[in-house]
Amino acid sequence: MLVVVGLAAACATTERTDIGTCAIRPGANCAGNYMKGSRLAYSILSGAKLDFADLTKANLAWSSLAGARMRRAVLERANLVGAQLGYADLQGANLTGANLSGAILTYTNLYGAQVQGARFTDALYCRTIMPDGTVANPDC
Repeated sequence: MLVVVGLAAACATTERTDIGTCAIRPGANCAGNYMKGSRLAYSILSGAKLDFADLTKANLAWSSLAGARMRRAVLERANLVGAQLGYADLQGANLTGANLSGAILTYTNLYGAQVQGARFTDALYCRTIMPDGTVANPDC
């Protein structure tokens, strides 16, 4: 998107992606948004608020979600391959069938998350709170 500001001599460009009313950017407040099937690979959503958001089948591969709050978000069959989820709060999230292969899960809170059929191949864990409340530290 090109935005022209000012007179003929002055112009500026900005890029912005929106999903519904949610601006895709660090710290975005997208809590409760319907984002089903969104194509968000390589997005920077660090510190975003995505509680209760519907991200079913969303493509978030290689995205930065560090420090994001995603409590009770629906991420069924979402693509989170290589995603940076360090310090993210996914408490009670639905990750059924999601692909988190190669994801960085350091200091991530997965307590109470539904992970049936989710793939965690080569994911990195360090002080990760697992769905059952135990702490995983194999990669510290």
